[in-house]
Amino acid sequence: MQTSTKDISNRANRLVDLKSCIDFLDKTGNLIRVKSEVDSKYELAGIIYASHKSGCGKAMLFEKVKDSAYPVLCGMLLDREITASVFGVSTNEVSSFMGTCLDNWRKDKDRFPSRVLEKASANEVIEKEIDLGNLPIPLHALKDGGRYFNSSVMIVRNPLTGVPNISLRRFMVTGKDRMTFLIDPERHLGEYLAVAESRNETLPITLNIGMGPAVWFAAAMPKQGDGKVGIASHMIGRPIDFIKANSIDTYAFADAQFVVEAEILPGVREDEGPFAEVTGHYATVDKRWVARVTGISRRKEPIFQTLLGGPESLVATGFAGEGNLLEAVKGKVPQVKAVYLSSGGGGYYQAIVQVENDREGVGREAIVETFSAFNPLQWVVAVDTDVDIYDANEITWAISTRFNADTDLILLKNEFGHMLNPMVTINAEGNGATITKMGMDATVPFLRKEELIRAAFQKVNLDNYEMQG
Repeated sequence: MQTSTKDISNRANRLVDLKSCIDFLDKTGNLIRVKSEVDSKYELAGIIYASHKSGCGKAMLFEKVKDSAYPVLCGMLLDREITASVFGVSTNEVSSFMGTCLDNWRKDKDRFPSRVLEKASANEVIEKEIDLGNLPIPLHALKDGGRYFNSSVMIVRNPLTGVPNISLRRFMVTGKDRMTFLIDPERHLGEYLAVAESRNETLPITLNIGMGPAVWFAAAMPKQGDGKVGIASHMIGRPIDFIKANSIDTYAFADAQFVVEAEILPGVREDEGPFAEVTGHYATVDKRWVARVTGISRRKEPIFQTLLGGPESLVATGFAGEGNLLEAVKGKVPQVKAVYLSSGGGGYYQAIVQVENDREGVGREAIVETFSAFNPLQWVVAVDTDVDIYDANEITWAISTRFNADTDLILLKNEFGHMLNPMVTINAEGNGATITKMGMDATVPFLRKEELIRAAFQKVNLDNYEMQG
């Protein structure tokens, strides 16, 4: 069936505009409207967490938030199948869709040039008073150090080129106009801050709250450098526009629900944390970077967005990373058919790689290249094409019946580790981490392929049979 122009337009709208996305979730039965008043301190996160643990993957729109004029959306990226439907593809197609968009962007980065507008939805209202306390910023987990922006897309311009860079990071509110935040090692923001601090200059940024999934996923893609908004534009097939910030010299997204304008202060460090991170553990308190808020703008009737830290982050980072991984590893090992960054692995630390087992050693090669393509990974499992990589029982079965630790185990010692994982070893300077990584080749030994054939049964459609009980 051919996709109509209207369908393409609707998909583009919901991928860039949060309200259009909410309308789509509502029409498809994937939105729960919470009518009761809830407190943004602990209660809001507690409700969405309880819903998730009960097996519900639907987003929640909290229409009445205590002491706030604005509703709050949470859980938009909580379920892989629902998230895939927003993109208009099946769950199994998201990785290849992301990889194709990334590849198209690399080949033609100038295809969808963004405009910089003076006025748009995101600055319909410019707040006269700068007070983050007027926003329904949740206090999520019980031991979090404060209220957190945890789903905003940050824009910073490269101080050497002026090109916008987009990324995702957490910001803890410490005052009406003050925030502290974390920078992972090897991130571009760290490089830009080093330049600004060497000049004793502030670094202007915007936090864009309430963005459609295309921008969010593009921002989550690792190692792509400046101009990543172009990846999102390739996802929707048209440019995504900016606006000029009102109080500082940088950009914001024209389609954001809220924009917080701020400047990072050179040489200033203050306490940040704890925060319940993607690992399911609390990130530690430390002296980290500080931003001073210089302006706030919004739509006339905005919706605030937050994430359920952990479960929702797993889907978001998993989908974004899978497209990047599949495109990178397949270029080195064409036999790779699919990649899954599992929820159990935090969306960062475990990859299941499906390969066409057509020669000796292809599973091991896929494992090594997967580690090389994505540094945070701590263990990788390679399986054959007859294994469903999204089914944990299938992976366990493949390891149990096709993996021999004596010949199929790969250990990589003193490798780069992700600093948010509590099992890494932090170096003395505090700016690097290492860990031993593990690969498991759970593909059928190539020389035994004719012997180890998986039992198969006739495929039937149960709807064609009359059955009772």
